[in-house]
Amino acid sequence: MIDNTEDIQKFLDSIPDKFNILEEGVDMQTQIEYINHSHSFDRGELTEEETIGLGKILLSNNIPIEGKKKALGLLAHLGTIAAFRQIEKYNNHPDNELKQWTLLSLQECKMFLEGSLLDESMGFISSGLGGIDNRLRYYFLVLPLTNQLFTNPQKDIIKNEFILVCKDLNSILETIDLSNDAFVSITLLMPLDIALGTVIETGIKKCNDLGTFVFEYYYATNQNIPDLKEIDNIIKIVRED
Repeated sequence: MIDNTEDIQKFLDSIPDKFNILEEGVDMQTQIEYINHSHSFDRGELTEEETIGLGKILLSNNIPIEGKKKALGLLAHLGTIAAFRQIEKYNNHPDNELKQWTLLSLQECKMFLEGSLLDESMGFISSGLGGIDNRLRYYFLVLPLTNQLFTNPQKDIIKNEFILVCKDLNSILETIDLSNDAFVSITLLMPLDIALGTVIETGIKKCNDLGTFVFEYYYATNQNIPDLKEIDNIIKIVRED
């Protein structure tokens, strides 16, 4: 079953642009498993009836998870409007084990739709922390100088300077945690054409221009937000290495 160009264009126009970067975070292990599974078979064509049949498999309570993974992969690779609708319907109430898998399948199906319309290879971006619109989400820690703790005025400086840096570099400071004197943690949304190091290192420099109190090395990731135990280990690694 092949959609015509006009139908594909109208359908893609109805999907928000922010869908090109997967908004919800997907853990790295799931991404690796999905990619390996996705590359295990080629794209094909199915009738609308067969496509709807795959959708029924997804909604069935009697189909094992592995069977639903295969159905999601087949639908994603069809790259048709009907296939997208079946995945979308399942995404409203997916099995808990397949929530992230379904998001990847939905995005891959859209990617193939766009590729068939533009007659060129398309792609999408997925990370552990997700993103919004054309920005990816990152988490990072800044630390005080060795054997020191941040004071409240210093933490206020960090907050204010990073807000200004983000504004200058088309980024968004989403959250900042000032509750711990041993570190400040920040999540930000950053466009793809800006280097993460540019934002963080500019912010650290501006803070230190007002009195040297921020350690020059830092920790940053777009895969997960660490808990306090993990942060303790991260701080040791950053300071030692």
